[in-house]
Amino acid sequence: MSMHFITAPFRLMLGLFSFISMIVSVILIYLLVAPAKQRQTAIASAKGFFSKLLLRAFNFKVEYFGQYEPESGLIISNHVSWVDVLLLSDKPNLHFVAKSEVKDWPIIGFLTQILGTLFIRRENKFQVYRSLPKAQALLKKKETVMVFPEGTTTTGENTTQFFPMMFEIAVREDGLVQPMAIRYWNSKGEISHQAAFIDEDGIMQSIGRLLLEKVTYAQVHFLPALDASKMSRKELAQHCRQQIQNSLEAARPPEASMSSDSKRLLSSRAR
Repeated sequence: MSMHFITAPFRLMLGLFSFISMIVSVILIYLLVAPAKQRQTAIASAKGFFSKLLLRAFNFKVEYFGQYEPESGLIISNHVSWVDVLLLSDKPNLHFVAKSEVKDWPIIGFLTQILGTLFIRRENKFQVYRSLPKAQALLKKKETVMVFPEGTTTTGENTTQFFPMMFEIAVREDGLVQPMAIRYWNSKGEISHQAAFIDEDGIMQSIGRLLLEKVTYAQVHFLPALDASKMSRKELAQHCRQQIQNSLEAARPPEASMSSDSKRLLSSRAR
């Protein structure tokens, strides 16, 4: 019996402890820390700390490439899993955008609320358009909004269509838009389908899969920011999708952390 299977119950306990501790710490900070700026910084630190514990509980090793640009009002990323939001949870003044249904999901709904998510209704373009002022108000306060413009999750091998409506908030504010690419690998140097949260996946199924994985590597690529004052929302969507797609195609598994057998397998595939 493999070691990661034996330790799965203990790591599940660590994950639950991290999740509950994050909730309690955020509530206490909100109640006890008075200056708003200090409160936001303290909440970001707490979320970052416990998110790292959650990632450790699920056997994630994370690598960051490029430079995160907090002055960018809008961060655009492909979407693979509920884990995506944990990868940037330590960034202060960062708000995620999700469809309103996510708020009602067990566990994940509460987690996304704790992480400062902005929920919007996506039934049609008109509903999304009505949500723009909420996101635009955050940019006016020099805060950052992160959007997954595909409106769905994928395995991270390719991007799907980017819906352009949310790019309008950056156009209105003449802000910067930074694309970001996320990809997950397994211990064999293959795209991790276990990390993807797609189709009819349930949260408990996803948690179970991740706990039984030997290790999952997450790669986050920060790409050059685009000037929204020089493009329309449709052009921004196209450019961001192309940059992210190029990054996903160029991504390579973290061979240095893999076993010798996995490296030999990758080498033989390359030949």
